[in-house]
Amino acid sequence: MTRTGIMGGTFDPIHIGHLILAETAYEEAGLDKVLLMPTGVSYFKEDQKVTDPQLRLKMTEAAAAGNPHFEASDIEVRRSGNTYTCETLRQLKKERPDEEFYYIVGADTLVMMSLWKEPESIFRDCTILVETRGSEVSEQALEEEIKKLREQYAARIIPLSVRNMDISSTDIRERAASGRSIRYLVPEAVEEIIRENGLYQ
Repeated sequence: MTRTGIMGGTFDPIHIGHLILAETAYEEAGLDKVLLMPTGVSYFKEDQKVTDPQLRLKMTEAAAAGNPHFEASDIEVRRSGNTYTCETLRQLKKERPDEEFYYIVGADTLVMMSLWKEPESIFRDCTILVETRGSEVSEQALEEEIKKLREQYAARIIPLSVRNMDISSTDIRERAASGRSIRYLVPEAVEEIIRENGLYQ
């Protein structure tokens, strides 16, 4: 079975922190590749203005281009309506029956996953790889959540040693809007797309 990592997110924009977490997951979990997957319509961000999905996909493709084991996926951008991880995993399992899926998340995301649509389906269809160090979530709170999810859903959860990079898409948007540098926070190709399209102005 091909071991495929999935990193989803709004990616508005995708930044170096995302890529470092994806690369660490690739190495530590012995993955064959990582799908970088921008959301279509996130039901968690309905009240926020989010950049057009095609532009977020374009930035994701640019970020993935320099790494042979990264692949940008448009599966959620193509699907109409709200984006639900359980549906994405079902579709991937149908389209890629010879692949085993590993969903890559930060600790702050893991503690919210029991509130997602059909969490039992998500934990059945993939193994979770979670970033654990330097997060807003305390080690104790994370350990308790992992224990709870394992007991409640028989979740397969593997902690990663990657340190949380204190980089946020919100900060990058604010810096771009005020004309400050975003160099080294996003890949050069992503910075170019932001500049060419006047994003976040």
